[in-house]
Amino acid sequence: MQKFCTGGDCLNILQKLYDICFPLPTVCPVCMKRQPRLQVCDSCRAEALRKRSLMGQCHRCHSFGVFSEQCRSCRDWPDYLAGNVAVWPHQDGWQQAILDFKFRNMPWLSEALAAELAPVLPKEYDLLVPVPLHPKRFQERGYNQSELLAKALSEQMGIPWQNSLSRIRHTPHQTGMNREERLKNLDGAFAMHPKATVTGKRVILVDDVFTTGTTIQQCARVLYQHGAVEIMGATLASGQGRF
Repeated sequence: MQKFCTGGDCLNILQKLYDICFPLPTVCPVCMKRQPRLQVCDSCRAEALRKRSLMGQCHRCHSFGVFSEQCRSCRDWPDYLAGNVAVWPHQDGWQQAILDFKFRNMPWLSEALAAELAPVLPKEYDLLVPVPLHPKRFQERGYNQSELLAKALSEQMGIPWQNSLSRIRHTPHQTGMNREERLKNLDGAFAMHPKATVTGKRVILVDDVFTTGTTIQQCARVLYQHGAVEIMGATLASGQGRF
């Protein structure tokens, strides 16, 4: 009797066929130089490390250009918001890689980008939570880059992920807004997902870029109000800090 594939076997076969027909580019997403596979090259990784050393980073929020324990971006954060981790400055090829991932329909960059962030994140946290998109923005883009990043981090770190938050208010893009304008723009924009729970959890909040800290503040407040005991931000890049 002839056997047909079912369930996971069929999915694995389809995935292999897809990979053969549509192979990922074997380049570094930052400098686009040829690599054995899709991955950030050693040169770009070393240059990011050099930037972190020369430019300095705020010890708490990882804003670049800061040589202090706390800067104006995170000085007034509550105790439950432990900090933020960022590995890249939001400039040059690193910025371009994030723009490609976020806006230029390259969701397949998630694993390579997560591989840069995973090694520097704390392992003792309980849950990864992506910053949500409003349904209208999700429909426009087709995917939530923060969710894809959280999924890839979950696979690489062994920490479960969950869509704990919803974006309940559609807000304008925040490019060009200052900190006060961003806070006002995001006020009341996030809510707890009705089927999610974070009670007693230590949560890593996943996003692509840290700019002024307003997004992480608003999301962390909702998570804390619903029982999370500590929140840490995780972003690929951060901008220039404020003294």
